[in-house]
Formats: sequence, C-alpha cells, structure tokens
Amino acid sequence: MNLIDVLIPVVLALTMFGVGTSLDKKDFQRIAKHPKTIGLGLGLQMLFLPALAFLFALLLPIKPEWKLGLVILSLCPGGATSNFITYLLDLRTALSISLTSLNSIFILITIPLGADLATTFFLGSHSEMDLSFADTISNVIFVILLPAALGLLFHHRYTALSTRLKTPIKVTTTILLAIVFGIKFFAGEQSGGGDVGWEDIQVLLPITLVFHLLAMFFSYRLAVRMKRETLSAITIGIEVGLQNTTLALLVSSVILSSNEIAKPTLVYAIFSFFTTVAFGYLLKRRYAPPAA
Repeated sequence: MNLIDVLIPVVLALTMFGVGTSLDKKDFQRIAKHPKTIGLGLGLQMLFLPALAFLFALLLPIKPEWKLGLVILSLCPGGATSNFITYLLDLRTALSISLTSLNSIFILITIPLGADLATTFFLGSHSEMDLSFADTISNVIFVILLPAALGLLFHHRYTALSTRLKTPIKVTTTILLAIVFGIKFFAGEQSGGGDVGWEDIQVLLPITLVFHLLAMFFSYRLAVRMKRETLSAITIGIEVGLQNTTLALLVSSVILSSNEIAKPTLVYAIFSFFTTVAFGYLLKRRYAPPAA
C-alpha cells in the first residue's frame, strides 16, 4: 500500500469529522420519521440512475468500453463527497449520511450484477467481479460513520466551541477535500487513473455533463412532486447526481483492468464536484425558505 492509498481515507475521515460537528441527534430522529424520503433516495440511486445510464449508452454512438464505463459510474452512488457538499451548503446532512450508509450495503449486489449485465450487453462477455463485504463495510464505518459520530459527539459535548469553530471547520475541511481531489487528478496511474486525451474529453464531457445534470434535476423535481420538503429534495438531487468516482475507478481500472472503461469516470470527475455545489447552492437560494 502506497502513501496515496493511506492518505485519501485519512483526509476523508477528517472531513467527515467536520461534517459530524454540524449534526445533532434530532437530525437523525427527523429522518427516521420520514422513511419514504429514504426510500425515494435509494430507489433513485439504485434503479433510476443505472436505467438512465443504460439509455444513454444505448442511444449514443460511442465506444462500447465507454458505454460500459458510463453504466459502471452510475452504479457507484456518492459517498463522503456528497455528504460533505450537503454539509457545506447546510442541507439535510443526516439524510445524506443515512443514504450513503444504506447504499453501501446494496452496491455489494447491484455493482456486480449491473456491471456483468452491461459487460455482456456492450462487450459480449461476462465480468468476474467480487466486492469484499468486509472491506466495503469497514470503509463505510471507519471513513464515514465513525468520524461523523465523533464529530456529533464533539458538538454535543462542546456545543459552544463547535459553534464558534463552524466556519474554520468548513474552511479546513474544504481545503482537505481539495487535497483529495488534487491527489486523484495528479497522481496518475497510482490513483487508478489513466491518460485521457483532448479528443476523449471533447466526446465524453458533454455526455457525462448532461447525464449528471439530468440525474440531479429529475431527482430533485420528483422529490418536490412527491411533496418532500425543499432541503430534503435538494439533498436527494445531490445524492443521486453525484457519483463516487473513487469507487468507479476501482471497479473499472483495477477490477476490470481497463483504462478505456475508466475514461467516462475520469472526465466526470473533472467537473462534477463544482456543478453539484452550484446546483445545490442555486436551488437553495431560489427555493428554500430562509433559516429562522
């Protein structure tokens, strides 16, 4: 294991500690009273998004490997990054973390099944894939749940101090997450990436951007139509629209050993953080009621 493999989860864990300092047990109690909101978010992540990716892949005249890569990207729901964005924008962070915790269990089934189906359909072969239950659960516990719980405990025990540190914590965690993105973008082969040429970007950028924006806006609008409150609807849009690029690169570059399959994820990673923040910020500013 190299330094990058150690540094990324440590930085993400520290970031999630900062996220936890914004939480209160009442946030999770509120979520528990609205199980339909959780069900809607999970349904959109697990069913709608892969279906949308399959539709894009069927209709677009691109390489079969890129079609498969787009589907694999859709099978990897957002993790710590989407949790951080909801925290950064003061949305429903408890809802975001709850969705991440639950979908991390479901992907143990949906990723191997979805990837095998897409590989058979687009490449005419089967994929051999086995996601480790122990590794996946331990990552969720030690990178997301435990740090967030410690941050929540810190906020509970030292509420006044946590409140005073709210802005410095947000600034610090934003810098830490920027470090993670820098590592992912510039570490090259060591981070599971591959070379993406300008011609690849010209083709894949509009495809992945439209896919990303459509997923966010459709999910948000559906949540609104189902009478979810505004901040929850925006959170669901973020959770569905922002994918876990680290996991998608693991599947495409490491498990399937193909840099071509990884290219849609690599291009998507260039813009998705910034467009997701802009999406959440603009919708909250336009539609969410001002804080009391």
